[in-house]
Amino acid sequence: MPKIGALTLTSAETFDFRLLIKALGKGEKGSRSLTFAEASLLLEGFALGHATRVQMASAMMLMRVRGETVDEVAGIVAGLRHSLHRDWPSLAVDIDWPVYAGKREQLPWLLLVASLLAKQGFRVMLHGDSQALPHRRHVESCLDALNIRCGTNPQSAAQVLASDNIVYVRAGDLVPVLDDCRQLHQELGLRSVIQTAARCINPSNAPISLRSYFHPGLDDLHQQVSETLFAKNEYSAGHIAIFKGLQGETEFNPRVSTLMKVVSGQAANVTVSSLTVPTLLAGFFGAKVGQADLSSDILALLWRESQPLESTELSRVMSRTMIEQASSSIIATLTAVLLLLNQQSNNSVGLQQPLTVEQAINLSQQCWQHRFSHTNNPLAQWHKKERLCAV
Repeated sequence: MPKIGALTLTSAETFDFRLLIKALGKGEKGSRSLTFAEASLLLEGFALGHATRVQMASAMMLMRVRGETVDEVAGIVAGLRHSLHRDWPSLAVDIDWPVYAGKREQLPWLLLVASLLAKQGFRVMLHGDSQALPHRRHVESCLDALNIRCGTNPQSAAQVLASDNIVYVRAGDLVPVLDDCRQLHQELGLRSVIQTAARCINPSNAPISLRSYFHPGLDDLHQQVSETLFAKNEYSAGHIAIFKGLQGETEFNPRVSTLMKVVSGQAANVTVSSLTVPTLLAGFFGAKVGQADLSSDILALLWRESQPLESTELSRVMSRTMIEQASSSIIATLTAVLLLLNQQSNNSVGLQQPLTVEQAINLSQQCWQHRFSHTNNPLAQWHKKERLCAV
């Protein structure tokens, strides 16, 4: 049975989407994967209502059974980006922070890092889907504890960013078709290409974007997808960090050393580098028991306690090992972000050479210690310097 060859693609309004399902499902010898352009057209067609729910669900299942290719994932990402409202890319965000995994029992300490960056002038956009994995504790459920506001469209998100430098946007408010796709893969009971692709949208074209994964092999997939999207000019210039997140979420685990791949793209030049954020809690045990019951209000408490390990109020609700792990998660995650900011600016605070990992760890500790200050915090000085250089 010969494989279906290249298809003549038309607009989403006129294309016969049965041809894509036939290409994916024409038997063991006759089927093939979708090309980048075909996958992009499939998503755009579904978003516009021209590809049906049955067709989209069939395509998602067929891709999943065989294993999604780089072109298929990258094409779906491109289709999602093409389905964005045209004003999302105009928000002038510094850091794109997808938060789709949630955590099984811990609080999202990453919110304290994002809040710190926002307090010191960096514009951060968080986006996620709290319905995708309802059994987990998602970032969205903890926003109120730190007064992080939501944006439901580009205009409201712009207003929140102008005031707070940080905003959270639901995936379905970014691209409504993501809600439809999530409902489909929940009905199927399978992971789908959408769960990988949603993390890669970078709706505001931020120069720094974070990508976490949990399952082995997804680091290589994310790397190749990023390279493909840079090569096809779907991504603007910037740096994409790819790492195994704590319980899959976009936060570093301080109990292990973490390899971070950085895909850097500018015009036709795409490079890949890597660095390792070392363990900050070598030989550390404990801290897991009881974390599932922690209130999100602890995020605010940890934020305002200048000496967490000496806080009587904090010790009433968290063990010492919990506090140590939370604080170290903050430092490890902030270390990675500082290394990316340094790479983006190609300059560092008070240094002529790029930051080493050790210097970034020390700088992260200073930034966290001086989180209440705009004069003593190195991040504020860095941000001011960057803005002056941009002018």
